[in-house]
Amino acid sequence: MLKVTNITKFYGPEKVLNKISFILERGHKVALVGFNGTGKSTLLKVLAGLVDRDAGLIEMHKGVTLGFLPQDSTDHNQENVLDFLKKYTGEKSEEFLRKIEIMFAGFGLVTEIKDKKISGLSSGQKTKVFLVGLLLKKVDLMLLDEPTNNLDLPALIWLEDFLKRTETAFIVVSHDRKFLDNVTNKIYEIDWKDRTLRITNGKYSDYLVQKQKEQARTLLEHEMQNEEMHRLQKSAEQKRDDAIAGAKWMGTDNDKILRGFKRNRAGHSFSDSKVIYARLKRIERIEKPNYRKNFKIEILPEDSGVSRDISIRDLVCGYDDGFRVGPIDLEIPFGSRICILGLNGSGKSTILKTITGLLPKISGNISISGGVKIGNLMQEHESLPKKETVLDFLKKRTDLDDKYLHNHLLHFSFKEWQITEKIEVLSPGARARLLLALFAATNVNVLVLDEPTNHLDMEAEDALEKSLAQFEGTVITVTHDRFFVEKNKTDSLYVLDNHILNKIADFKEYVGEMEKKSKKLLRMLTK
Repeated sequence: MLKVTNITKFYGPEKVLNKISFILERGHKVALVGFNGTGKSTLLKVLAGLVDRDAGLIEMHKGVTLGFLPQDSTDHNQENVLDFLKKYTGEKSEEFLRKIEIMFAGFGLVTEIKDKKISGLSSGQKTKVFLVGLLLKKVDLMLLDEPTNNLDLPALIWLEDFLKRTETAFIVVSHDRKFLDNVTNKIYEIDWKDRTLRITNGKYSDYLVQKQKEQARTLLEHEMQNEEMHRLQKSAEQKRDDAIAGAKWMGTDNDKILRGFKRNRAGHSFSDSKVIYARLKRIERIEKPNYRKNFKIEILPEDSGVSRDISIRDLVCGYDDGFRVGPIDLEIPFGSRICILGLNGSGKSTILKTITGLLPKISGNISISGGVKIGNLMQEHESLPKKETVLDFLKKRTDLDDKYLHNHLLHFSFKEWQITEKIEVLSPGARARLLLALFAATNVNVLVLDEPTNHLDMEAEDALEKSLAQFEGTVITVTHDRFFVEKNKTDSLYVLDNHILNKIADFKEYVGEMEKKSKKLLRMLTK
């Protein structure tokens, strides 16, 4: 269906893609993975024809149609939702309108937004609308760049179930490990060092296990080869030294026979030495696996010796336009792990903004003890001053010197050139890492995490999860990432529904109910 040969792409002097080749057939469901900045989005845009390649060939079978999930809504901002969907899919029938209703229900979109302009939608709603269009367009190959980032959990499960059932081939970039495990059957990994493509068949979790085993085996073979080469080198050097010593041995006039023997043996030693050196040159070197140095997020909560609890009573929060959440009663003793779930737009971020003081409360009481020191990782990184440099941002908020902060930023996987760049040029993932670097430098004791895994690559997610496992402070999280919820065990799970915060007992049961609803809607879609 699609054949890609030696695709190469440069951005300035930097080679982003290096001779990428693969053949994609019908039924292939591909996870495109790799560290942030390794060219995943660039490859999708090259395949979609949105970015020119510098070398290589893309061959597509005649009649094959391709759909790319729009990442930028600018071209469609002035269209209303229904008109956009009709134009994008080329359909206008009554059956099409019925399918839109089902799709909207699956993604948790209210019917009323059909008449709204796309510019008036939230980022999550825009993603859902574009996904509705792409899924209904019935193309042969879908290119999906981070489709899960702005989806709430019910919508994510709906998309997941749809992709599991569809016969359409697709290539998807996502940091949601559970999602990738459930929907893909092939892994394309762009190597962070040489930017080549490595292909593995099977589930994402199988790929991780296989990769770990292969790296361990290659490392062992590399070390064993080094030991053998060291032994041969020593042997060759010893024989060479013996040969030199034998050739120089003179003895006395009565030792002519012995002198001849030693010189003859020296000749053999020289010969043996040359053979060993020649053997060393012929050995095909086993390269050490391309490990990228892992970074750790170490956040040590500051203890001022006073209370660090948070108490919320009859809290109502919201905006002047009439949107309200509450009343909410919540006790958060120091060291608690709280997780809030719910649909996009239900008010989860509103609660966090009110607790952290970014949004004034409407009524009720928030009691934050004097010892609380909050680290606030908001979904949109709203608090970041875009015009400040990365280094200046930390200097203004800590009493640490330049050298320490420079090394601190390197520890958080910032490149040398990024340290003096303005924050506005950083990727969303790098901005999240900058905030985590700030939290570590200032020893916060309460972490507020709004969709923390949205823009972090797998390495950063893993580092964050390990940090949270050791963090002794309070953690308040809003997330749709099932793996993150399950890995970071919470004391209390809440669902925000119809403006009220309700405690739930079992996360798996909650997910199971959404899966039942999703499957029911999918059956309606195929009737």
